[in-house]
Amino acid sequence: MTDILLSYNEVSSTARKAASGAGLPHGVAEEIGQAAAWLSAQGVDAIAVVVGALSGNGPQEILACLPAIDTLCCGEGPEEAALESMDCSLLLLALAGVAAGNAGLSLAVQRGDKTLLPLDAACREPATDRLRLVRSGEGDASEATLLPRPAATSQAAYAAALALAAKTYVPASDLSRAMGAGAGTTDND
Repeated sequence: MTDILLSYNEVSSTARKAASGAGLPHGVAEEIGQAAAWLSAQGVDAIAVVVGALSGNGPQEILACLPAIDTLCCGEGPEEAALESMDCSLLLLALAGVAAGNAGLSLAVQRGDKTLLPLDAACREPATDRLRLVRSGEGDASEATLLPRPAATSQAAYAAALALAAKTYVPASDLSRAMGAGAGTTDND
């Protein structure tokens, strides 16, 4: 099977549209788009991760775990947060990575033996139990070495993401066109 090479912007917008198509609020979908770009910069097929996380109960699990990530990154709460979802663990790590970078924090995953693994390294190792995120310092979260190009994605994952995104499209009809859908007679934007 052939892999597809996308730009970081394409990774982000494809993931964002897929999250919207899965029924997540637009703000959360935007965060998932940013998380997909972050994850792809770590060498992971982010589109496949997003599509996998959006199946089944994934959207509800994402919404349930986001407050813990936000609380951890705002610096006002506990020094650690447990994330219960194993099905969405990679996407949750990426969401935490973006939130930590925006807050100027460094987060790590605490393993069962109490050792800490930085988020960028943790996303390349499969989680064996629930995730425990720990605030590990300030400032170096976004300074990890990024790949010059995003990781490739599979055709199947890309097609699945586009299928989710298509759920947000307005059906073509004379009424929808009269109400402003589509490009009209010119498409110069």
